Amino acid sequence: MKMKQSEYKKYAEVIREYYLQLLNREPDEGGFNYYLNLLKDNSINKEQLKGIIKSSPEFLEFHPEDIPNTIYPDKAGNDLLDLNIVAMYRIKNQERWLEHSLKQTSEICKEIVVLDDGSTDSTLKICKRFPKVVDIYHQEGLCFDETRDKNILLKMALKRHPDFIMVIDGDEVIMPNMKEVLFEDLTILHPDANVFEFRALDMYKNPNQFQINNPTTNYLAKYLFRVKGQPTDLYYSNTSYPGNMHCSHIPQSIGLEKAARSRVKILHYGYYDDELRQAKYNFYKKLDPNNKTFYGYEHLIHPEKFSIPSEYSYLPKGYYIENIRNLYNLN
Repeated sequence: MKMKQSEYKKYAEVIREYYLQLLNREPDEGGFNYYLNLLKDNSINKEQLKGIIKSSPEFLEFHPEDIPNTIYPDKAGNDLLDLNIVAMYRIKNQERWLEHSLKQTSEICKEIVVLDDGSTDSTLKICKRFPKVVDIYHQEGLCFDETRDKNILLKMALKRHPDFIMVIDGDEVIMPNMKEVLFEDLTILHPDANVFEFRALDMYKNPNQFQINNPTTNYLAKYLFRVKGQPTDLYYSNTSYPGNMHCSHIPQSIGLEKAARSRVKILHYGYYDDELRQAKYNFYKKLDPNNKTFYGYEHLIHPEKFSIPSEYSYLPKGYYIENIRNLYNLN
């Protein structure tokens, strides 16, 4: 059926309004026609159109501060429970953040496997308090080898027969209230994607504060991959760095042709204060003293050398961890 002129004009105005408001440009022909047909067929309404545009890589690239909402709330609910997402943690001495991290991960993942690399704090005790932590591998006295450890974890995770595997660190926390958003990303917006990127926000000095104009922070990283349809010989490869540092979250045997950008955000607390930054710098420099690729790790202790004067954004209540414990008072 041919669209009435008045109907066309109404939809065209809505599409143009959202493009200008959200993407700061006029709609391209392909995007315009795509959204026009969806609106005409009543496949989406105006609010859903806005949500879909906000899920685009173009919007997500320039709006790390945006808090995503569900686009199709009637399709979410408890259906995420049907997805077997298994999380992998490679950790050592992460008691400061780990309880927060496992709490949020337990909201989304069905099971969690952990490799503990010789923790001397309460990391192991914290892990054992969470029912979804179903397997813990503890090792001590071994040389640092990130690839070795991730291959051990990968075998542990695959034994759980997952639909998806999420790889996350002990100082990273999935942003609260992302369960339904992730469900939409995996099953509705990107049902054919095999790898998912999340935006990581480096939280700094205040519980809800992160820098928005530093090229070394607020990065995109691949955190989650689909297991079905992947090669049967999944593995992590060695890297060119000492101790196989900077090993990817995604096994090298997985192709990245069908990667998608999720709206889910990760709150990274590894550089939260100056003491942590200095400790991370010392650790990296000891393992990799001649590094040139990552600014020689100088960005960790002298971020002002690598960015213009700092600008910060702030997360709203309910989307960050409020009760941050002091580094020197962890009890």
